[in-house]
Amino acid sequence: MQILLVNPPSEAPSPVMPLGLAYLAAALDAAGIGVTVVDAWAEGLTLEALAEKVARRPPDFTAVTMTSPAYASAMRTIDRIRSCSTAPIIVGGPHPSALPEQCLQDNPNIDFVVIGEGEATLLELVTALAGGEDLKSIRGIAYRHQGKMLRTGPRERVENLDRLPFPAYHLFPLNRYRTHPPYGKKNPYLTLVTSRGCPYRCAYCAKSVFGPAFRAMSPARVVAQIRHMIDAYHVKEIHFYDDDFTLDMKRAEQICDLLMRAGVDISWSCTTRVDLVDENLLRKMKASGCWLISYGVESADPDILKNIRKGYTLDKVLGAFDLTRRMGIRTVAYLMAGLPGETPATLKQTIRFSKKLDPDFVSWGITALYPGSSLYEEASRGKLGQMDLRYTYQDRSWHASGSPYGDGYAIICPGALSRDELKKYVRRANIDFYLRPSYLIGFICKIRSFYEWVHFARGGLKFLFWVMKTRVSNG
Repeated sequence: MQILLVNPPSEAPSPVMPLGLAYLAAALDAAGIGVTVVDAWAEGLTLEALAEKVARRPPDFTAVTMTSPAYASAMRTIDRIRSCSTAPIIVGGPHPSALPEQCLQDNPNIDFVVIGEGEATLLELVTALAGGEDLKSIRGIAYRHQGKMLRTGPRERVENLDRLPFPAYHLFPLNRYRTHPPYGKKNPYLTLVTSRGCPYRCAYCAKSVFGPAFRAMSPARVVAQIRHMIDAYHVKEIHFYDDDFTLDMKRAEQICDLLMRAGVDISWSCTTRVDLVDENLLRKMKASGCWLISYGVESADPDILKNIRKGYTLDKVLGAFDLTRRMGIRTVAYLMAGLPGETPATLKQTIRFSKKLDPDFVSWGITALYPGSSLYEEASRGKLGQMDLRYTYQDRSWHASGSPYGDGYAIICPGALSRDELKKYVRRANIDFYLRPSYLIGFICKIRSFYEWVHFARGGLKFLFWVMKTRVSNG
């Protein structure tokens, strides 16, 4: 039996390894099933080139990952694969996990949807299909049966993450995943997830795959995996893609302690919340190789923070950034434009606050309604006004090729500002932040190596090119 795992093409720069597929590949491989991976984004493949690959080595099953921003690309990928293959097509990921029946309805070329965490479900599904077994007993799938949509009961979450095999990095084009500002300074560079689930209730966040229940690998398992990545792939830097790497602060400390005790030389970065760090933890993180932490700030308006249920105050934000700075760790502030209640005044307030906060980097996004988030659920009940929530892949007008805002085909949260107005504010916010003389001088003074000079110089040139490009496109 041979199964093909596909990450759809994308025109966005800086491909990121699809860790979900890496874990699926590892689980299938451990069960003795032949696995091939095509990361069309990383390999820069067109749909035609992807189809040629599929036709040259026809699989028994094809599984395609799908996120909401890449919904249209994934659907077109599925159509193109079907044109050259009769093998059953399975989809999984955040978008189909949130809207399984709609995905089946939208595209007749989809045969099955895997809902939620897929390691056990996908293995059980392809085994049953290969053996001609009944599918109704398989938890966590949706499919068509005798002209009807069937959805089986929910699959239980993976409770012991230590039992999962290491991601099958060797099946991916590792040389295509390169560091890019503000994340990462060294290559080879890989990503890793050490926990699943987030108990916090941020309104914009989709939890259709991992859910709210926090589960984590043991510190010993995390360090063993890092050592494997260093030994097998000569990795020099890791970015942890956990939603909140320090949610269990004692566990995070133990990971740092084990890294230092074992003498593991690795540079790393992570994402967490401003209320999940303290001086002792940050000190250990720095000592064990952490150089960058990304914090979700989102807005400087207290009412907006309350509306989206962030659960902390601006004083807490200021305190965490100040403490992280004093510990010698660089920071990224994640900011969002277009949250519920956003006005020109609140957006300007957030722009001013970003300068006061003075992180090393800001990363702006435009609020989108992702299926699986409470914002999407509110919109579906009409609480955000009348709007069309149906994702489509036939209308190319949605496409925002290589957009730095990540809005692509996503449905923008409605409010006082239009999509174009939000883009202009975000562009202005980036220019005002990064082109300040005080910022440029301070940033240059923090550079400690020739490699950093080259790395951030490239990032700066890309930023200036984007400024000029958007200025021209905006007239």
